[in-house]
Amino acid sequence: WAAAVAQTESELGPIGILCNNAGANFRVGFEEQTEDQFRTIMEIGLTGSFLGIQAVVPSMRRAGGGVILNMGSLASIRPGGGSPGYAAQKMAMVGLTRSAASSFARDGIRCVIISPGHVDTPFIRDDNEHSPNDWSTSINNPENLKRRVDGTPLARLTQPEDVANAFLFAATDEAAMITGSMITVDGGAAI
Repeated sequence: WAAAVAQTESELGPIGILCNNAGANFRVGFEEQTEDQFRTIMEIGLTGSFLGIQAVVPSMRRAGGGVILNMGSLASIRPGGGSPGYAAQKMAMVGLTRSAASSFARDGIRCVIISPGHVDTPFIRDDNEHSPNDWSTSINNPENLKRRVDGTPLARLTQPEDVANAFLFAATDEAAMITGSMITVDGGAAI
């Protein structure tokens, strides 16, 4: 992190926005999830975000403020039983966001968590290295796709652009009084 911050500052000046958007998941139940899988999920999603925040805050202070955007998920609101590590990491991101918001507000640094619902990406389609293809949960399975769409009041999957728009809004001055808060982009799935 220190090298990335130093290079960014030397090329672009002080950092104004940090977007913590890294994560992993192993879609196995509570009794099947290994300690190594649990630790991997926490290290990538939670520890990585914590270290990123620590690394950029001095630069943001020099800039007179900034915005830290953390990636949550539907599991930040409604954890479910599909993966205990993923649920724990996403719930912990809410606490990390609120702690950072409280810690750095007087420095002009806001911290917001964006929590999307079922986003139509390879991650939800189980097409990536941390979520091996599992027909029982993949939205490539028409029954699962229907179940997820039917469980969303707006009756569609969240698109990547929906999430990007929330991140863009949260980073702007139009969101100047939003800190320590969660912006949910889930088509109503959490209600």
